[in-house]
Amino acid sequence: MYPERIVCLAAEIPAILYELGALDRVVGISAYTTRPPEALNIPKVSGFQNGSIKRILDTKPDVAILTSAVQNGLAAELGKAGVTVIHLYPQRLQDLFSTITLLGNIVGAPDRASALNERLETAIDAVRREANRLPRRPRVYFEEWMDPLITGIGWVSDVIELAGGEDVFRTKATGGLSASERIIQPEEVIAADPEIVFASWCGKPFRQEEFYARPGFSQISAVHKDRVYEWSGEILQCGPMLVDTLASLHQVIAKVARTEH
Repeated sequence: MYPERIVCLAAEIPAILYELGALDRVVGISAYTTRPPEALNIPKVSGFQNGSIKRILDTKPDVAILTSAVQNGLAAELGKAGVTVIHLYPQRLQDLFSTITLLGNIVGAPDRASALNERLETAIDAVRREANRLPRRPRVYFEEWMDPLITGIGWVSDVIELAGGEDVFRTKATGGLSASERIIQPEEVIAADPEIVFASWCGKPFRQEEFYARPGFSQISAVHKDRVYEWSGEILQCGPMLVDTLASLHQVIAKVARTEH
C-alpha cells in the first residue's frame, strides 16, 4: 500500500511530488511552499521549525515528510502522536536525486522519479558546460544568516561552483552538517574579498544597507562594485527549483567573469 494522505512540512517536497504525479495525495503543506502553483490551495499546516500538531492531525495523514535538523522537534512530536514520519537530511546537491528516488518508491512512481532525475541532470550539465567556458571563476560569498554570520549549506556551495563561481567558504559549507558549524566571522569575509555576494536570510528580508554598513565591509570588492544581491529563499530548498536557481546564478556570475578578466 502506498500512502494516500501526505503532509509535506518542507517547502520543496510538493514540487517533487507534483513531478511524480502524486500531488493529489498531499493534504497539508508548509506556509513557505511556493511551487508548484497547483499546491498553493492545499491547507497550510506548518511554518518550518514549528507547526500545528492539531491541524496536521486533522488532515489524517498516512505520512508526514520533513527535512533538516531544524525540524527535529516537530518530527518528534508527530511521532509521539502516532504519525509515520519520513525525515530527510539533505546536505549536498546529490542528495536531491536520492530524495527523488526515495519519494518515487514511496508513492509507487519509480519510473517517473528516474525520468525526473535525468531531466534535472541534463539541465545541470548544460549550465556546467557553459560555466566551464568562462575565462575565470569569480569569488562568491553566500550569506544564510546575519547574526551570527552563517554561510550556505553544502548544496548552495555546489550550485555556486556549478554556476561558475568560487565559493570562498566551500570547506565550511560542505563540511558543516549544522548551521552552527557554518558560522564565520566578519574578518573572514573581509579577508576572502568576495567579488559577488548572494544573501538569503532564511525567511527574513535581507537588509542590504546593514550589510554595507558593517565595519570594514566597504573594502570588499562586492560592496565596492555594488554586487550584493538578495536571493530567493528557494535556494535554501533542496528541490527541483535549484535548477532554476543554478541558471540564474550563472547569469550573474558569468557577467562578472566576462567583464573583468
